[in-house]
Amino acid sequence: MTCLRSSRSILLIIATVLAVGCATRPTPIVIYEDVQTSVWLKFDPESGSGHSHPASIAPEQIAKVLHGVWVVHRNVVTGFGLFSDHEGAPVFSPGLIARLAPYLCDALKKASPKDIVTFYLVTGDPKLGKLVTSGGLFVRQDRLFFILANAHTSPSSVQYENTYEFEARDEPLIPIARYKFTVGFSPKDAWIRNAKARGIEGYERYLDESKLLVIDLPRLMTETQTPATKATPPSPNPGP
Repeated sequence: MTCLRSSRSILLIIATVLAVGCATRPTPIVIYEDVQTSVWLKFDPESGSGHSHPASIAPEQIAKVLHGVWVVHRNVVTGFGLFSDHEGAPVFSPGLIARLAPYLCDALKKASPKDIVTFYLVTGDPKLGKLVTSGGLFVRQDRLFFILANAHTSPSSVQYENTYEFEARDEPLIPIARYKFTVGFSPKDAWIRNAKARGIEGYERYLDESKLLVIDLPRLMTETQTPATKATPPSPNPGP
């Protein structure tokens, strides 16, 4: 899981929150983990007065959230945010939704007010090889905050500051390549745009607006135009 601040803000803040405090923060709680999928509860030092956890959201509702997440890829010519009002490529396939939704639902039920739910997914491409989709989510009152740090991103993507391949499993909220995409959501009636979300408690602590969605859950659940994907979890493997 920038308020149009400098591009370095997200890296500095997340690195401070997730890396500098690693010596004292609690050990993550593994909800599910195998070679392809990790769902963890991680202590969130930016939770302020606390998230609205535990949260009871049905797998079908989480599936509807995942179904609505899309990205628009950026490039040098178009610049940043030019297509922010246009739907792009969906992030989660039906298979990924079926794999991920039940574990996110379980994690939200077990989360404390100081936890953020994180996910890390590995898929493969014949040409690009290993691809990573990762991020996190938490609930505040009737709003779901959804952070998409990576969307089918190669660990070998251009790092800008770094030339090495970045392993994101332990830090799923850190973008591997920060400028590659901006995230959006459908149906748009349930998407609280950043300009309106800035007054919501906790919003200012998660500053990269290109990677952050705020979703109105009651409004989303009244929408009928996008059917939820049926989510059936595979047999879980015990985490380490």
